[in-house]
Order: sequence, then structure tokens, then C-alpha cells
Amino acid sequence: NSGSTEDATDTPVVINRLETRRKLTKNSTRLVIVLVGLPARGKSFVARKLLNFLEWYGCQCKIFNVGKYRRQAYAEISKAGDGGGACDANFFDANNKQASALREHVAEVALREMLKWIDGEEDESDSEDKLGSSSHSFSTLSIEQQDRIAIFDATNSTDKRRRWVLEECTDPAKRPGKPTGVVFVESICDDEELLNENFRFKVTNSPDYLGVSEQEAMADLKNRVRKYEEQYETITDDSLSYIKIFNLSTKLLVNHIYGRMAKVIVPALMAWNIGSRPIFLCRPGQTLSDITTDRDDYVTSVNMDGSEKFKDMSAHSRKRLLRGDSLGPGGKRFSDALYDYVYEECMDFALKRASIQDMVQTGTSVSGLAGPMLNNTEAPFTVKIFTSTMPRASDTVRWDEFDFPVTELSTLNPMDKGDFAGKELEEIQKTNPSWYSRLEKKPFTTRFPGGESYKDLIKRLETVVVDLEQQVIPTLVVSHVSVLQMLIAYFRKSPVEEAMQIEVPLHTVIKFTPVRGGGWKESMHELAPVFDRANSMTPISSKVSIEGMDRLAQADPTSPSPIWGDHMRKPSSSSFGQGSQSQTLHFEAGPEVPSLRK
Repeated sequence: NSGSTEDATDTPVVINRLETRRKLTKNSTRLVIVLVGLPARGKSFVARKLLNFLEWYGCQCKIFNVGKYRRQAYAEISKAGDGGGACDANFFDANNKQASALREHVAEVALREMLKWIDGEEDESDSEDKLGSSSHSFSTLSIEQQDRIAIFDATNSTDKRRRWVLEECTDPAKRPGKPTGVVFVESICDDEELLNENFRFKVTNSPDYLGVSEQEAMADLKNRVRKYEEQYETITDDSLSYIKIFNLSTKLLVNHIYGRMAKVIVPALMAWNIGSRPIFLCRPGQTLSDITTDRDDYVTSVNMDGSEKFKDMSAHSRKRLLRGDSLGPGGKRFSDALYDYVYEECMDFALKRASIQDMVQTGTSVSGLAGPMLNNTEAPFTVKIFTSTMPRASDTVRWDEFDFPVTELSTLNPMDKGDFAGKELEEIQKTNPSWYSRLEKKPFTTRFPGGESYKDLIKRLETVVVDLEQQVIPTLVVSHVSVLQMLIAYFRKSPVEEAMQIEVPLHTVIKFTPVRGGGWKESMHELAPVFDRANSMTPISSKVSIEGMDRLAQADPTSPSPIWGDHMRKPSSSSFGQGSQSQTLHFEAGPEVPSLRK
């Protein structure tokens, strides 16, 4: 039954409902995300995850944490500089008029500074000195081209406070010509076990409890929460745009979320979790020596040593060769080493989880531990595998002994170079000097003719990042340099417009494991050597070989390629980004070690 074929008609009821949607879908470049919730409900965790995701997505984003403003103001008033402005539970008592007045004052100061920033009126020289705010820096993307999203991080626990924030942000009389969207995100947690874990984490990390014993801190925090609970009002006004998160994203309630950016935020909020699963990123194994590929594994030429060799191939084999699909001996050796590495990592993960809770036949949507057994094959471990649709990528994880499901995603394919596909930089520089000049000036936003830019690639990878974030078991991604650069930038929290400088060595796994505060810890593991010719057994000193780059560097060593130049450098600890932890395991050529799966 296809339903009625009668033309749709507008009625007063329909128009009235659509008017609300129209008002909430204006193309505003300003958005304020107002966090709501009692202490230790994960608001700051959500704020940090939003900051990283939205800046990676290409927005300017900044957190305005009212608690930092409060500690600063209280320290100045009480002259308690040695305590950093820490306040005990009595400070949050509604009957404490002096403290209430101070809390209202610092909330107003934070809001005013937030509105100045979102309007682009903040003095850049002062931006790094604001104790209550944090953001990443953008060096090449102009502010005018970006959405500005402010995160107002506070309890915002009463309807009166939320109405005040909404009015200050959206009242046309107060902010003429500055349309601003407001979305409330309320974090609700009524799971006592989760709350106790959150309490323990907060008292060991909050500046309010520096130098205080855990027992005293826990007692004070619980007392503070009770003070807030006495006056707390959950969001009930359905005229507002709001998202409610229950018990660490086990359930989401969404109301009046129609805006462009709000639709980006909801899937991310659903995906984030605090599980400890590792994520592994790597390139496909090295292909045959007859194939010359560019830095993103696209075939640029095929050189046959003898015509008879090509003639003896089947039509299918010829097609695979011309596409660069076939792994050489070096690539197959990496595939074996990758299995051994993932096997050890996943078994270690499974043993740790099994010591906490039974993992048999559990699903990601219920317990968040593991997936069911794979098909009818007795797989030795559970792992989620994503690859590009390039056959060389899926061949890298084709371990014939076990039928591991592999999800092939076109979104993981290399950046589309359009009319320049298969061309090296040297050729592009000579034949299209004007375009190449634009690439040098703006490598992040310059689009290949008929293809993509790195900025386009970010939009394409949005769903991939959400997929990776929502996984609760070890996850392996086999993709290509441009894609991996964008993903690594996300996990490192590094400026996305500088991602094209990230090194992605062949035959190396980059491992990310989550840390409690919302970030990721990184380590690099070289599993197999890279050969000078893919079917030889002579390792090369450089981890990455890019056709044409050596000639470009020799021609003008002071002006490396804007995108590919950094790939020729050897990895160093500084390449991992600020605040990350790294470990580089160097492979030494020697006798081939039998694979664990053989």
C-alpha cells in the first residue's frame, strides 16, 4: 500500500508547526551550546569532546567554563591564592546570599566574554589569558569562513538561569543584527554505580580538591550535589531546543533540533563513550614493484619488465595489476605481521574485559562489551574492521583461516584528485602553475579540479569518526594517507588545517586508546620493513617512498611541497602532537618470523 496519492496541502495546523521548524533552521553562523546538569554528570567531558569534534569539523569553537571564572574570582576576594579559589559545599548553598551573588556575577562575566568572542569582538592578545575558556588555534582558515560555536559549561540548574542565558543570546533588542542559535544539552545520570565512579574521578582531578584527602573530598562533593539538588530543575519547556543525555548516552531525548550544526552534534553525542577499546590505523600493504603509486596509493604508472609476463596473465589479473590491487611480498609480510599484532592486542583486551564481566554473546547496544561470535567460524578474537573499497586495502586484512567480517566504506577511499588523478606534483607544478600556487598558499581549502579538497574530505569523514567513536571493541581501519591524516588529526586534537603535514608511514600501525578526560593516547608500531622494490627483500631507510618528491626536493630544497613534503622526514617524537604519548617500535630486518596464524 503506497498510501494516498493526493497532493499535500497546507492547513493552519501544519503551517503553525512548520513555522517553529523554520525559525529553528535559520542559517546562523553563531551557535551557543548551553550545558545543563548537576556536578559529576560528565558535562565537562561532553564539552571537551564537542570542542575537539567541532574544531575538527571546521568550526571555531571555544569552551567557557564558569567554574574556572568562579575559582578565579573567589581567590581574589578571599585572598586565598594558595588554594586556587577552591570552594567548599557551603559556597553552593542557596541560602548563602553572598556566595549566590558571586556565582551570579561570575556567570554574567563568563556570558559577556562568550558573546564578545562569538561576535568576533574579543581582543586576540587576551584570548590565551582567559582562565575560563579554552580552544584550539586556527592558522589558515579565516574567521569569516567559519561557524563560531561557544560552549557555556556550567550547571545552569534552574529554569530562571536558562531563560536568562537564552534571552541574553537571542534578544534582538540586546543583540541587533547578530542572530544566534541556542541549544541546551542536559546530562542526566541516576545510575548510582556510574555516579560513584564519576565522583571518584572528579575529586581526583578537580582543582577544587587539590591537597584534600579523597575521603574529605567525596564527602564535600556529595554535600555540594545535595545543595544543587535542592534547587535543580530539569528541562521541561518544550519550546526550547534541547538534547537530554541519560547515563552516558544510553538514551538521548531530542527536542526541536532542526539546525544545520545541531544535526551534526546529535550523532556525535550518541557515539561518545568512556570505554577503553583501542583503535588501530594503518595503510594497505606495499603493492607489486611493477606499479608506481602516488602518496595516496593511486596508480600513476605500470612498468612491465617483459611483455611475455603481462601476456601470460589472465584478464582478471591484468585488471588488478593496472589498478594496483595486488600486494607484493612486502605487503603480504605486513598483512601477516598485522594479524599477529591485532591478535595479541585483541586477546589482551578480551582478557582484561573478561576479568571484569562475562563477554559471551554480548552486544554493543546492550552491554557495550563485545559482539557475538563471527558467523559460523570459530574466530580467536573479536575485532571490528573497516577498509576502503580499494582491493589492496581489503587484501591486507584478508586472513583466510578465519572469516572476519570486513566493512568496506567508500568514505575511506583516498581524496579525489579529480583531473589530476595519477599525476605527480612535479607534473602538476609544470602544467598548472597557477593552480599549484593556490595549493601552496591554501593547501587545506584548495580543491583539485573536478575533485576534493582536504576540507571536503573532513565532511566526508564525519560519519567515519562517529562510527569509530561509538565502537566498544578493538577497531582496525585500513585506509590511505589523506584519509588517515584527517583521522589522526582528530584523535590527536591537532589543528585540522595542518593535518596534511602528518606522517603516515607504510607498514606501521598507529594505535589510539582513550583516556578518561576525553582525549586519546597514541603509540606507533612498525610491523614490517618497506622494500626498495615491492617484490625485493632489501629494506629502504625511508619509511615512505613518493614518486617525484625527491626530484622536487632537489630542485628547490627550501620550498617543499605544501602537502606531501613532510612525508619524507623520519618520524620524531614531536610529530605526535602536544599532550600525546608515543612509542615507536623500529623493525630490524632479519630472518622472517612465522606468523601466529600459520
